Amino acid sequence: MWPEIRRPGVREPRPAPHRQYVPAAAGDPGPATAASPWRWARLYPGEPEACRRDLYHFLPILAHLALMLWVFREFRLEGKAFFNLVLLALGVLPVHYLAPYRWKKPLFVAASMAGLVWVFDLTTSATVLGMAALLVGVCYLPVAWMLRAGLVAAVAGLCALARPGTGTLPGLSLVPTHVWPVVATMFMFRMIVYLYELKHAKRPEPLVDTLSYFFLLPNYCFLHFPVVDYRTMQRSYFARDVHATMRTGLQMMFRGTTHLLLYRLVYHELLIPAEEVHGLASLGGFLVCNYLLYLRVSGQFHMACGMLHLFGFGLPETHRHYLLASSFTDYWRRINIYWKDFMVRVVFNPVVFRLKRWPQPVALAVATAVVFLTTWALHAYQSFWLRGTWGFGVPDALFWGVLGLLVLVNVQIDARRAPARRARSTAPASWRDRSLLVAQTAGTFLTITLLWSLWSSPSLGAWLAMLARGMKI
Repeated sequence: MWPEIRRPGVREPRPAPHRQYVPAAAGDPGPATAASPWRWARLYPGEPEACRRDLYHFLPILAHLALMLWVFREFRLEGKAFFNLVLLALGVLPVHYLAPYRWKKPLFVAASMAGLVWVFDLTTSATVLGMAALLVGVCYLPVAWMLRAGLVAAVAGLCALARPGTGTLPGLSLVPTHVWPVVATMFMFRMIVYLYELKHAKRPEPLVDTLSYFFLLPNYCFLHFPVVDYRTMQRSYFARDVHATMRTGLQMMFRGTTHLLLYRLVYHELLIPAEEVHGLASLGGFLVCNYLLYLRVSGQFHMACGMLHLFGFGLPETHRHYLLASSFTDYWRRINIYWKDFMVRVVFNPVVFRLKRWPQPVALAVATAVVFLTTWALHAYQSFWLRGTWGFGVPDALFWGVLGLLVLVNVQIDARRAPARRARSTAPASWRDRSLLVAQTAGTFLTITLLWSLWSSPSLGAWLAMLARGMKI
């Protein structure tokens, strides 16, 4: 998104997610796999090598997933809905694994719809399916893209008017209240990505690809869901050996389990209520623990994408050691990577392209400001659909405004220092460089914890009062 600063010992930046995967050429044998007596059959005709079945590798994966399911039950992790969906995945996975390649994606869609019915009642599921059919059907109308996008926006507007708290439209007042968050988490952001792809697609998208994008199995227990990129999801599907993809998914689920258990420890044992902050020690404990509550979001994102890996979707990581960010641009790249990539594709790049005749610092500054203004607006939009209230309060405005300003300044500094940093990137790191990196990481962490406490505060006055009590010695 912004110019990368390479430091000694830091790996090269990755390409954009939708450019990381290249379909295997016909006849490409793919990664070599050791022969084993458990290999029950050859590939079905026309299947990619990445789909080759090997029970010697698959059965341990299934056993590890069953062990994880036991852990989820013992610790009651994320509630009954989550347990039921993992149980469903455990039952469907062997069928999905043994099925021919052409049936795998339809089976995943069927399992996702079955999960919707299992988690919710029949009335809710039927309503969600009906609204999904309407939205997807509009995208397939044989009309110009602008008209389809306008019709989708019109449907969204009608649904917003029908949502409790904004008014009641005749005919939509009978929609159960809890239907709106479910439909919203499936479509409010992914529909933007999908329409963006339709605008640039050279041919119609297969219906099964569309359904597999909107009907994601773990979505029904995690309403805060990562903004999965449509093209990345399709290109990563069986892009490498399925067993390697599944093992990566189990690793992501294990990491998500760790995050969720740590979140529970912080929330129940370590978190200090804001009203009990008195003195620097309690203020520091509150700031750190309040920020660490984000472990639940990162844990859910890891868990959701890990479950998708089990069905062959080799999606990239959702977070990358965000507690170790050494600058505000570095923080933006590490935390909620899917959101950052979403903003890069649909906001940052189009704005920079339109301002390509402007001086680079000005174009970067304008594009960065537009990104954070859009992020604030879309988070308020998300709050409306999931909670029924708009997130346009003073703490929200200050949080996104200050963070956007800090990132904007960092962008300008990074752009000017990049040539000099590249020139010495091969030199071994000195003690001065390492000490500076530690100081930058600590400063970034402290600033983010302060901003996070502001964002989670009910009002600016309550936040200032809490800081005043904490600064008293």
